[in-house]
Amino acid sequence: LLAPIIAVQDLVKMIFNVETMKQALLSFEIDLTKMPLGKLSKNQLDKAYKVLTELQTLITSGATTSKTAIIDASNRFYTLIPHDFGLARPPLLDNVELIKTKTEMIDNLLEIEIAYSMLDESNNVVESTEHPIDVHYKKLKCDLIPVDQNSDEFKLIEKYMIKTHAKTHDQYALKLRELFKTTRHGEFDRFQKFQTLDNHQLLWHGSRTTNYAGILSQGLRIAPPEAPVTGYMFGKGVYFADMVSKSANYCFTSKQSPEGLMLLCEVALGKMYECNKATNLSASTLPNGTHSTKGCGSTMPDPKEYHYTNDGLLIPMGHGVPSNSRQTSLLYNEYIVYNTDQINMKYLLRVDFQYKY
Repeated sequence: LLAPIIAVQDLVKMIFNVETMKQALLSFEIDLTKMPLGKLSKNQLDKAYKVLTELQTLITSGATTSKTAIIDASNRFYTLIPHDFGLARPPLLDNVELIKTKTEMIDNLLEIEIAYSMLDESNNVVESTEHPIDVHYKKLKCDLIPVDQNSDEFKLIEKYMIKTHAKTHDQYALKLRELFKTTRHGEFDRFQKFQTLDNHQLLWHGSRTTNYAGILSQGLRIAPPEAPVTGYMFGKGVYFADMVSKSANYCFTSKQSPEGLMLLCEVALGKMYECNKATNLSASTLPNGTHSTKGCGSTMPDPKEYHYTNDGLLIPMGHGVPSNSRQTSLLYNEYIVYNTDQINMKYLLRVDFQYKY
């Protein structure tokens, strides 16, 4: 009986690993001497978003933009988020790609800030007789129950994972190490109102390990109003995939740290607005009568292999086959919802990335 308990303990340790958080900051070229983990603040990160939005406006407003304005805003960004570029000069934030990269960085820093402040709180409660792992687990406000590896449930998810590994993502193989049944406190009550909406699918979502304290305790969230919209292909929403490896790429694992965490969520998609190219959408601009966006990829899981659960949830498990979307800029499908109440987290997966080269 110890095994399940140990599986959960290891998971909690993995989510709250300070070393991993530091590594993430270093990978973003952040200067840890000027901005250690404890210095991250939501307020400052929101300000950084605002500066990026300002830069986005400057860049996209055409030729009239003065270089001085871009230099000034770039400097303000680097003052808010000190970077360490060694002897190189900090790059000017003068193109949309860079704005997108920095926006994703702030998305990640916000999650790390949540995780670290949870740790900080518990470290300050010295007199607690509880084990730190139990304290942290409670803070996730989420029940995590390991699924037996010999069960049909485990095997079904494993099959979904094996079948939907895309051909173009051949640099690694995925192995399902642990599967946790996940129940976020209060989430189902909010999801309830979408029970009657048709088209519920079990879809993948990948994210850096350092993001999971925030994701489990607060749910998957939509980028705030301060964030620039260029960072997100179909606007500010929560993104899912039906091909495991498309989501797995967002775990940002490497040969050096080959372990990641992924989610499977029941998503109430309803009627989908189908797109072939980047379109900035939000809850208010989604066409009337639609409830989600589908970015249509040229490859999709083979519908002949689809699996429906007893309560009508579609698991789109199937090997990749050509879809009808020929004129699309996307290789694989993406699904986006703009209301987080349409998401019901079902499983957390601990995954080994077996890098081939």
